[in-house]
Amino acid sequence: MLTDTQVRELYANGRFAPAEWAEWQKNYADFLAWVRAQSDAELSSPASQERLWKARAITPVGPGESVNVTGAYTDPDVVDGFVALRKKSWPADPTSRAEAIQEEGERLLRLVRERHSKRQPYAKLWRAFAALLPAEFHCVFRYEAHVRAAKLLLPEGSDPSHVLIRARLREALGNEDGSVTEHVRRSTFCWWLHEQFDAISSGATPTTSVATSADRISSPLALWPYGKQFKGNSWPKNGLELYRRTIQECLPGIPRADLVEVLRNVPEFSTQSPGALRVYIARIAGLGLLQTQGDTLRPTDAGESLLESDVPDVLVERLIERVFPFGGLLRFLAGGPRATGEINKHLQTLYPNWKENMGPSQLTSWAKHLDLMEPTTNARYQLTPYGEGWEKRLPSVLPMAPAVAAAEEDSEPQDTPGEGATEAEKKNWPSFEQLRHAFTQDPAAKTFVLEDRQLRTLHLAWHCNPQRRFVLLAGLSGTGKTAVIRQYARLYCQALNLPLDKHLAVVPVSPDWRDPTGMVGYLNALHAEPTFQAEPALRLVLRAVSDSANPYFLVLDEMNLARAEQYFAPFLSAMEQDHGRLHFHGHETAVNEVPPSVPWPKNLFIAGTVNMDETTHPFSDKVLDRAFTLEFWDVDLKSFFSRQTRRQPEVEQVLTELHGILKPSRRHFGYRTAGEVLAFVAAMGGDIPNDLRAELVDQAVFSKVLPRIRGEHSLEFEAMLQELRKLCASRSLPRSADKVEQMEATLKTTGITRFWS
Repeated sequence: MLTDTQVRELYANGRFAPAEWAEWQKNYADFLAWVRAQSDAELSSPASQERLWKARAITPVGPGESVNVTGAYTDPDVVDGFVALRKKSWPADPTSRAEAIQEEGERLLRLVRERHSKRQPYAKLWRAFAALLPAEFHCVFRYEAHVRAAKLLLPEGSDPSHVLIRARLREALGNEDGSVTEHVRRSTFCWWLHEQFDAISSGATPTTSVATSADRISSPLALWPYGKQFKGNSWPKNGLELYRRTIQECLPGIPRADLVEVLRNVPEFSTQSPGALRVYIARIAGLGLLQTQGDTLRPTDAGESLLESDVPDVLVERLIERVFPFGGLLRFLAGGPRATGEINKHLQTLYPNWKENMGPSQLTSWAKHLDLMEPTTNARYQLTPYGEGWEKRLPSVLPMAPAVAAAEEDSEPQDTPGEGATEAEKKNWPSFEQLRHAFTQDPAAKTFVLEDRQLRTLHLAWHCNPQRRFVLLAGLSGTGKTAVIRQYARLYCQALNLPLDKHLAVVPVSPDWRDPTGMVGYLNALHAEPTFQAEPALRLVLRAVSDSANPYFLVLDEMNLARAEQYFAPFLSAMEQDHGRLHFHGHETAVNEVPPSVPWPKNLFIAGTVNMDETTHPFSDKVLDRAFTLEFWDVDLKSFFSRQTRRQPEVEQVLTELHGILKPSRRHFGYRTAGEVLAFVAAMGGDIPNDLRAELVDQAVFSKVLPRIRGEHSLEFEAMLQELRKLCASRSLPRSADKVEQMEATLKTTGITRFWS
């Protein structure tokens, strides 16, 4: 920070006000004099309000000039707010005064934004404040320039406020003499400090400036080399607003997961999936607008500048420097107006990996919304004056894709594994007869109760259409649906001498899955360079793609705990198309060896287990049309008991009778429950008294069978409860009998009952 003596010396030497500034300073002073001369009634007129909003004599604000605030010229709340500024009594303390003026400015900004403008007229409004309160503001409204001046005039850590900067100048130079000329001199002095920041900071002698605040920095841009640049940049709806809101939410510091939830609660972005938001957050960080501190995201200085300035200079600069081929787009348009088709074709020439128009159209969407290009009268596009300024700063030679770039980068080659397995190779896969024999002979598999009909249906469903090896196993919980698939995959891999752990993934579906990230993963924005968090399902898919001659099994356990149409959508779409692809992220090249997409692997066997109760979601036709559905409702307890190494006839009889009573109401239990009851009783030992065995069976039935019972009043359901109570009483199961009696009473009084009521 400059000392008072240094400020006085720099201000007094006159070098900051060269002859080239004379016209600018005169126009600036004339405008302030006009504002000062206006009566309240005159200043309230629409014409005066329009002139106030368009105060280019103070300084132009680039693309901010295009923000339409016409409705504010006649809005009484806005007009009265402007007029009152000149007579308002502000706090004497500079910090309190800065806060009060900031609060009033934000109030008026909200009014204009909500009533009259789709965009936020940030720079225009504060420029009007500079005209109405010339002793409190200067003419620097580009955030980077303003911060540079603040660093020279204010203590480190201070709020870089216009009000505090002008207060510091009064401390060093004394009070203004009241003339508009002196206000203009001190205001333009701040611009000069910005221009001479590097020289002053290094102790060199400042030079005479010939630039004005209307001029933009014209130094050439330093574009990243091709290999380091991002390839394209996804355009979300309300892209600039999404970037700014994301940065704003990070001001106090916020974990990425919390940031995603916060953004999803913003109406403008509520339709974005969590996965998409993670991708956008990663790109914002990749552009250097966010930084990580531990597991917390915070804005960089560049990110804060995007919030502070209505002119998105910093974002434009980062996109040109870091995104390929943004510079090439501007260079192409510099040659004259171009049709959309010409633009897309040229961008595809620059980056051959773009086979479709999506990449080019997203890049041009950014250019349009950042006021870099605009339509002409003949349905073509040309650079805006703002875009021309940036194009002139491009280096003479732009980064280009090497001739071999497509081959080197393309993680999706035409002969990608997954397409190339021959039918001869696949004919070596085990047949149904081989698997049926294995199920009857394998020590572990033969303990499962599985009819030949069920095994045959499963096998044929998985082999009748290589494009869609997808089955749903629906039915009663505890009937061994997941276990059967595990055994099938184990025996299948065993026949081919394949390691099961590399060829099988069992993925439990979470009820909070609303997008595919639980299946395929997501870009991690907490790292300086984006990384990809690959989930087990994705890792299995990538192995299947790279090893098309061998089978891979993906089991989605309790698939309908979440809506499959949401989290499973990429899989459903890819398996439907002959040359479908699974898409994982928006980068053009691989991230952590995860490519943007892969061809649908025809060696991927998918099974989803389904339990039908009130905690689950139904499947849409989109899912059902792509799957074979197998039902597991029938439970053969006799066959199950015969496979037990240690028989318990008394307990087996009770379970068989209970099952017979419950099955008509579809409240029966599966093999898992029956096995756990047997194990509970057997854990006491072999030789136990009959009364203790009955007590153990009572407790096991109470704990494992009765909690499944729930329903509304009907003659059939009421009769089932009565029969169940009588059976429990006759089998010396008093605790279970009492519980059923309580449930009967609840059913009579409320019309509905359940174990937990």
